[in-house]
Amino acid sequence: MKQEVSKENKPAYWKCNLQDVEHTLQEVKKGKLHKLKSSAGKRPIHMIEYGSSNLPASRATLSSALGAHDYSCYADKTGKDYRPTVFLAGCIHGGEFEGTVAILNLIHLLETGVDYAGNTNSELLALADKVHLLLIPICNPDGRSRIPFDNFVGRTFHELRYYNQGTWKDGTLCGWPQCKRYFPIKDHVDYLGGYYNDDGVNIMHDDFFGHMAAETSNILDVCRLYAPDVSVLFHGGTGCKPNITVPGYVAWKAKKRNCLLIERSLRAFNAFGLEFVDNRESQLSYAKEQADIPKDFNLISAMHHCCGEMCITYESNQGLADHGTYRLNNEEIYLSHNLFIQCILEMVTEK
Repeated sequence: MKQEVSKENKPAYWKCNLQDVEHTLQEVKKGKLHKLKSSAGKRPIHMIEYGSSNLPASRATLSSALGAHDYSCYADKTGKDYRPTVFLAGCIHGGEFEGTVAILNLIHLLETGVDYAGNTNSELLALADKVHLLLIPICNPDGRSRIPFDNFVGRTFHELRYYNQGTWKDGTLCGWPQCKRYFPIKDHVDYLGGYYNDDGVNIMHDDFFGHMAAETSNILDVCRLYAPDVSVLFHGGTGCKPNITVPGYVAWKAKKRNCLLIERSLRAFNAFGLEFVDNRESQLSYAKEQADIPKDFNLISAMHHCCGEMCITYESNQGLADHGTYRLNNEEIYLSHNLFIQCILEMVTEK
């Protein structure tokens, strides 16, 4: 039985649905539009590119280059004029669209000089001008289409579980992490939540070495082709403080860079009275990978093994009314994403 959807209150700049993406794409003149593989439900997926890559063509696969003890055979980033690449991807799960808000506002800022709130962010613009940007506003349009609203701020934990993870055949909530017990999940549920594409695939846990969904392939192709210096998948948490989750089975170099970004983010967030989770110690630990039930190898792990660089999940607070003790409002959620993006651009442009 479908839930009743109450009328929502959201700021004018809070743009994150499929129609908002189409509207923003129509504005793109300075950027370059790429039409990627369509979703399982035949919905279009687009990437917007700003700046150009000056990465030489690869001479070897990543595996071969590492076998040669020379990463530059895969991606030569040693030139003094090398322009770093940053890849930002939103809405991996349909009900986690806060990153989409940030990406669409960033596109509007790059195209017009102001974001959808009318703000001129000269510092962010100056940093963006120094990098090669790859932006996918919505990676999972099928899942996004099943969320009948644009804002979780003030909504309940039950609503989040229902709309994002769906219900079993008996009508009970699938919940997390139980919603990952079946792959694909489509034939096991009554209501298919926004986590999944129309085939019931959760692209965070796809069959990376077998038959992948088009949505997953899009992301890994970007990592393989452009070798981004930093790749970010934007997710939404429940009552969590903004944080970077720990990717499993990645190189020590990437783990150390994660720690540098956490340290920078802590300073930036604290300056605005916001909190950021300091999990640097766990970033450098392999304990979970050595456990009897080891840490999962998920999409960000696969991305790392496509490009050899730093691939991370950013978990945003979603402002739920009844879950956790830490709640951000729309303005704070948007600010936190802008701060985080700025921290990334600062890090990659520093020599």
